[in-house]
Amino acid sequence: MSQEFSTTCWTVILDAAKTDASASRPALEVLCRQYWEPLYAYARGCGKNHPDAEDTTQSFFAHLLGTNLPGRAAPERGRFRSFLLTSLKNFMVSERKSASTQKRGGASPSPIALEDAPENASALQTSETPATAYDRKWAHTVINIALDQLAADQAQLGHAARFAVLRPLLLDPTRGSDRHTHALESLGITDGALRTAMSRLRTDFRSLVRQEVARLVDDPSEIDDEISYLLRAMQA
Repeated sequence: MSQEFSTTCWTVILDAAKTDASASRPALEVLCRQYWEPLYAYARGCGKNHPDAEDTTQSFFAHLLGTNLPGRAAPERGRFRSFLLTSLKNFMVSERKSASTQKRGGASPSPIALEDAPENASALQTSETPATAYDRKWAHTVINIALDQLAADQAQLGHAARFAVLRPLLLDPTRGSDRHTHALESLGITDGALRTAMSRLRTDFRSLVRQEVARLVDDPSEIDDEISYLLRAMQA
């Protein structure tokens, strides 16, 4: 796991609440860049179009960093996932009441560079509420962070090309599928060798998912429950 986040997200948030937050701001900005898509999904689910949802997300993070919102947070108030969503909901209520969000709280800090969301991204799936869209995207974000870290770990071992072929199988383990057949043909290995390789990767992948979830909760006893919740969100 990257050493950039050897502590929990709550540690980063509480550090950002200190009088001199210059040391913690970079870490908090990285958190924002990593977890902005669930917030964007919520804004889209509330009916905002693509540019307005992006503007709301960007403005929310400027608000988060510029008004010492982290200083009013505490781990006992809930998980990091819930803290961000509640904060966004409150921000959007204020946004609707304000003619100019840019004037809120004085001068805004420099914008955080966020990746562009696809303009044609669907706001909601069938029968999905904004909150469930947020949780679904949050779960996918956790998974992708773990996958990216596993890819980096495999690259350090000299297995980047092999992992690029095997990565899709971590989320689609069906034997006999097109991806399974493609992996066998691309790597020129037996079915048994593929199963052995995937077993090892899944073990490492589960460990990385657990590490990522561990930094999103304050109490380690919540890890298993949070993982179960995210799995349900992905399958909803």
